[in-house]
Amino acid sequence: MDGIGGSLRLAWSALSFKEEAYEEMRGVANPVVKGLVLIVVVGVVIALLNLVGTGLEWASTPRMSDIKVAVYRHMVRMPWYKEALSQDSDFADIFKRGYDMGWQIFPRVFGAPDIGGAAVGIIGTPLGLIVRWLIYGLLAHLAARLLGGSGELDETLGTLALAVAPQMLNVLTILPFLEVSGLVRIWAVLCSYLALKTTHALSWGRAVWATLLPYILALVLMLLTSCLGSLVLAAAVKGG
Repeated sequence: MDGIGGSLRLAWSALSFKEEAYEEMRGVANPVVKGLVLIVVVGVVIALLNLVGTGLEWASTPRMSDIKVAVYRHMVRMPWYKEALSQDSDFADIFKRGYDMGWQIFPRVFGAPDIGGAAVGIIGTPLGLIVRWLIYGLLAHLAARLLGGSGELDETLGTLALAVAPQMLNVLTILPFLEVSGLVRIWAVLCSYLALKTTHALSWGRAVWATLLPYILALVLMLLTSCLGSLVLAAAVKGG
C-alpha cells in the first residue's frame, strides 16, 4: 500500500466490502500512519471534485439579483397588489421595504452555491474526517475490547480509516444538485462494522454492538446536554 495510488486502491477494495482490504490494513507496519494518509488523500480528492461540482452548479444557477427583479415585476402586476395600492397610497413603499428585507434573508437560504466554502473544504474536509476518525476510533476500540475483542488500538484506527472509503461516492456531487450524503453515512457504518469484526475477531452480533455503541453514546450525550441546557435556561428565566 504505497503512495496515493495504493491508498485509493485499498479504499476501493474496502468500499466493495472486501475483507482482505481490512486484513491488509491491519497487517501493515504503521496502520495509523497509513490510515491517516488514506483519509487525507480521499478527503482532498472529494473536496476538489466538490469544488468542481459547486462551480458547475454556480454556472448553471441564475443570478439572485435577476430573480429578485423578475419576481418583483411580476408581483406588482398582480390584481391583489393593484387593489391594495388603490386602498392605501403608501402600500407601494411598505411593500417594497418588506420585499427588500425578505431578500436579505432569502439568498442566504436559497442563494447561489458557495464556491469560497467549497475551496476552504480542500483543507476542512480532510481535517473533519480525521477528527471524526480519531474520536470514533477510540470509542469503537473501547467498545470492541469490552465486548471481548483482541485487536490493538493502532490496528483499530488503521482498519477504521477504511470506513472513509464511502466518501469517494461524493465524487458524484460533481453533477449539479445531486445529493448522496445519506447513502455515504450508511455505507460508512457498514465499513466500520467490517473493520471492527475483522480487527477484533468478533462475532457478527458483538461487532454490530461495537459499531453502534459510539453512536448511541453520542446520542445520549446530546440528549443530556440538551436537557441540561433546558434546565439552565428554565432556571435563568425563573430567576429573572
